[in-house]
Amino acid sequence: MIQRSNILLLVVILGFISTQVESLRFDLQSGQTKCIAEDIKSHAMTIGKYHIVNPNEGYPLPDTHKITVRVTSTYGNTYHQSDNVVEGHFAFETAEAGDYMTCFFAADHKPPVTVTLDFDWKTGVAAKDWTSVAKKGSVEGWLEGVIVVDLLDTHISMFDYLNHGFRFNLLDSSTISMYLHSFTNTEVCAIHLLFSLSFDTIALMVMEYELKKMYENVQSIHDEMFFLREREAEMQELNRSTNSKMAWMTGLSILLCLSVAGLQVWHLKTFFEKKKLI
Repeated sequence: MIQRSNILLLVVILGFISTQVESLRFDLQSGQTKCIAEDIKSHAMTIGKYHIVNPNEGYPLPDTHKITVRVTSTYGNTYHQSDNVVEGHFAFETAEAGDYMTCFFAADHKPPVTVTLDFDWKTGVAAKDWTSVAKKGSVEGWLEGVIVVDLLDTHISMFDYLNHGFRFNLLDSSTISMYLHSFTNTEVCAIHLLFSLSFDTIALMVMEYELKKMYENVQSIHDEMFFLREREAEMQELNRSTNSKMAWMTGLSILLCLSVAGLQVWHLKTFFEKKKLI
């Protein structure tokens, strides 16, 4: 029981750490544009969702609460554009690295109105569809008790009674023990064994699922570090090139100033000699 509770605690902690998501909410005045930029590397997945917050819950949005959304790359390529919408989403794989900009425009109205927007923009590993990963790994099936029901249907003959007689909780053994008086000792042992094995398997499957997410996060951080190193190398090369050019420009400027000063001295000397001042 101690090992099982430790496994459950670890699963809960991993789930809490890996499911922290924040969205951006901001106000947009009619007739104005607000843009949000994100520096994204090439061949990275990015997903964005946006919608207008209804100021009057339970009532439809007024016609004045519509926006135009456009997503462009650093080279001006348009990846998404929607006109006069109240909500929408976009998803694409970046073709080039740089700043990708999402601009929201609210049409001009008289009198002016304020539109409140919720915007959620994910890139990289955060944009991965973990729901499909869970389905492929049968995690959802384990969590819903499908495997437990199959085991009970295969090994115990009273599956219909278990399925329709009461609702059981895999994590609460007291719920099961309330109905054990109706079964024989062999059936009771089988039920305890099956639920114990199922619980351990569920915990391991969820841990595997969370570890996959953590591995993807670590891999994303690793790739991001190499990306930042490449950007740092590019910036250093740019600094060296700029410093070299500035050194050449400084040398040429000094040479030009000395040349002008020499010409002025020669001109003054020639002028004074003609006037017989020297």
